[in-house]
Amino acid sequence: MGGLWRRWIGRGKMRGWILLVGGMMMATSGPEFLPGKGSAAGGSTGDLPFVVPQKIGHWELEKGKETYGPENLFDYMDGAAELYLSYGFRSMTLHRYLGGDASRVVVEIYEMASSEDAYGIFSFEREDEDVGVGQGSELGGGTLRFWKGRYFVNVYGEKETSDEELVAIGKAIADSIRETGREPELIKFLPGESRGLIPGSVRFFRNHVCLNQRFFIANKNILLLDSTTSGLMAQMRTPLGKVQIILIDYPDEARAASADKSFRLAFMPEAQREGMIKTEDGKWTGAMRKGKLWIGVFGAGDRGQLQEIFRMVLERVEK
Repeated sequence: MGGLWRRWIGRGKMRGWILLVGGMMMATSGPEFLPGKGSAAGGSTGDLPFVVPQKIGHWELEKGKETYGPENLFDYMDGAAELYLSYGFRSMTLHRYLGGDASRVVVEIYEMASSEDAYGIFSFEREDEDVGVGQGSELGGGTLRFWKGRYFVNVYGEKETSDEELVAIGKAIADSIRETGREPELIKFLPGESRGLIPGSVRFFRNHVCLNQRFFIANKNILLLDSTTSGLMAQMRTPLGKVQIILIDYPDEARAASADKSFRLAFMPEAQREGMIKTEDGKWTGAMRKGKLWIGVFGAGDRGQLQEIFRMVLERVEK
């Protein structure tokens, strides 16, 4: 069972995850290394272009491994596979490490379509502080999660395993991944931490179901999201309360214009022209387009704050 799925159950998020899936159906010694070999069903080899640690401290890599491709990922995680597929899942290689006390640690290595997608699947459920593994990581619920390059990795014990050991194993795996990747380009358009950005709130998405799971917009796909779009959501902490920012990059200006029109018609029909509206809770929501970039701001304290946030984003876009 996948680490992400295990963690959602452990944190009491089963109901939210079922809703998501339903919508979609619409310190140690240095490691020794062995080459990763094997094959996966459906024509995906599952071969890793890096070597995996044979030994990490007292943990020994067991012989054999499991490999999964898009065609059979459901066999491993019946309920969570749709989420991985939405982020361009290519293959997953599962290894087990055996400890001296016969305990086991499972390592799931997911190859995604791009480093943006690896960041995306990691950011989707991020809640805890970074623990210094790979290019971004967190440790909670007995699972270490991190991303590096186009790979997303889960590390967890089949029985209770100390955080220190999970981190040590994770660092050895991360060190074996020679490539690094870049975060989504959209991140550079967000106001910085000095302006109130909450780093842990930044999440990358591609479809409206993932967006709605974290910040509900509408039941229908009014922003016209699909596999060709790249989206980012983030929160800002301000004197007037938290504000949600959503940025979406479309393939071209025509698509962005159509999405902007669709959003305004569905979300703020009485303010389509202006693109700003005061909602029933007294907060302000606004939408605007800059080329093929769509910008949405939700929950601003007043009209002035809404306009200021737009200005901060545009200032970064135009650099």
